Amino acid sequence: MSCYRKLTVYLMRHGRCADGDILRGRTDSPLSEQGQEQMWNAWRELCNHLPEGKLRLLSSPLQRCSLFADSLASEMPEFFESPLATADWLQELNFGEWDGKSLASLQADYPKATAAYGCDPLNHTPPKAESVNELYQRISRGWSSLLQELLSSQQDNALLITHGGVIRTLISEMINPGKPPLNGIFSGLELPYGALLKIEVDAHEVDGDWECLPKLHWQL
Repeated sequence: MSCYRKLTVYLMRHGRCADGDILRGRTDSPLSEQGQEQMWNAWRELCNHLPEGKLRLLSSPLQRCSLFADSLASEMPEFFESPLATADWLQELNFGEWDGKSLASLQADYPKATAAYGCDPLNHTPPKAESVNELYQRISRGWSSLLQELLSSQQDNALLITHGGVIRTLISEMINPGKPPLNGIFSGLELPYGALLKIEVDAHEVDGDWECLPKLHWQL
């Protein structure tokens, strides 16, 4: 016996932050007013394209994501199946000793290391930082867990409010499954603040096992 489900997962990047051009990983930066407006604009755009059924709302615990997600859940509860939840796997890459430092100061103090990291982040990791491969393993486990939770709960739609590194890793997984992200995903892909993407997943159950085939959509 077989069964078919279509899951829809929306990815929203947080808006611009108030503390300028820093290497912002686990640094818990607040949104600027512009950043808040970018996220509300993304939400209004998403409302024009939502499928039938309520959303599961899941956010990074860092405040540039979670405070907006909390406002969304509080002000628009009719859109969501369950209360807001946060997930550690949706946190940004941890840049270790470089985290929170200005890009200008890093380039001035460590010109060779920052150039190497910018060109080839898979093989160059800042001191005491999370490697790109570790990021990939974290995101891969979290994504698989999310799909299983949706399939088990009979929910078909979710909104993830997260970070650029997480979204880039998921993009890479959609187009190059089972392998760490390509360098170009980080260095050559523009992902603006408030960016909104969609992943549709065709899920087929055969004899109790689900096979999930995701497809990335650049346009909602």
